[in-house]
Amino acid sequence: MSGAAGDAERLAAAFESWLEAQRTARDWMLGAPVPHTPEDLAEGYRWVTRLASLAQEWFVERNDPLHPELFVSQSAHRKLMVDNPDVTYWFCALQADRTYRLRGTRGDAAYVGLTFGTPVGKGAIAGRTGTVHQVHLDAFGIGPGEQIDVWIAPERPEGAEHWVPLHPDCGQLAVRETFHDRTVQRPSDLRVELVGDVPPPVCTADDLAPSLEFAALFLAFVGLACDEIWRGASASVNAFSGASGSSHVESQESELRSHSDADMTYHGGLFRLDPGEALEIRVRPPEQPCTYWGLTTTNPWMESYDSRHRRTHLNDRTAVTEPDGTWTLLLSPDRVDHPNWIDTGGRREGYMILRWALATDAPLPQARVVRY
Repeated sequence: MSGAAGDAERLAAAFESWLEAQRTARDWMLGAPVPHTPEDLAEGYRWVTRLASLAQEWFVERNDPLHPELFVSQSAHRKLMVDNPDVTYWFCALQADRTYRLRGTRGDAAYVGLTFGTPVGKGAIAGRTGTVHQVHLDAFGIGPGEQIDVWIAPERPEGAEHWVPLHPDCGQLAVRETFHDRTVQRPSDLRVELVGDVPPPVCTADDLAPSLEFAALFLAFVGLACDEIWRGASASVNAFSGASGSSHVESQESELRSHSDADMTYHGGLFRLDPGEALEIRVRPPEQPCTYWGLTTTNPWMESYDSRHRRTHLNDRTAVTEPDGTWTLLLSPDRVDHPNWIDTGGRREGYMILRWALATDAPLPQARVVRY
């Protein structure tokens, strides 16, 4: 079948796969080997709607590298795979043989990392997947309030002061703008521009059908990724384990972890507490100063707890420091009189992760169960 009839059939099939993927995500959520308290279950259904919303915007609306849009992919209302409330996550589709410019004004965030990678969820390209290049704005000497003009291209353009080489396998840019305190630190104003003229976009079956098909695949990828994170952390109950992002990228042990920010170190685990128990977490600073560390707690769907109404995360600036320069955090489902209390909202089981940005030999946090 060809022509209009063939296009209609292809679009109908792609749309059905998109609808079926949402039902499959729901079924996975219901059967996942994770806690299903009443709150977790409600958040699980909501997670499916949020995931569908993100996939639709990401892969249907904003996945055209010839008309690039650097957009905020996550927020307080749409979260993905252990989001950090201290971070604004930007995303943009790229095409490896094109030239782009990242422009705008840098804000006050402690860290603005640029992670260039293969298209997420599409598997290996030329034998590898994930991050292909990592850099951060401070490496260019671009400080708070200063103008940003970074060329992104296969070869260095003539006269370009700041340039990022565009790897042949690159298909996306992820930006992590990491704050210590969003209430006082100015955000960056960022945009990605394609260099050169292209025709305006047109919505056709050739464009929309594969976009819908990939949006459907993305839902399955995220479900498997959440399962991978939870199962992997089950070996570290009330404890932490982990490695640097660069080692995850190099090892290629999973597509999920291969997309790590290579400037960061990730230490994660599950917390599992009985009534009257809390988890005491001791964080030591690395020998060399680091840019940031932050502890985040999440539900089984790898969404950070609602930080708008509870203190669900802390970092090296918001946590009170001990006289010896360390930090002692207390993660508890019930209110406790502690300066670094992390509130799980009554939940006794979940996931926790501590991220370090630009830390050399980040110390593994130590945890122990205490009674209060």
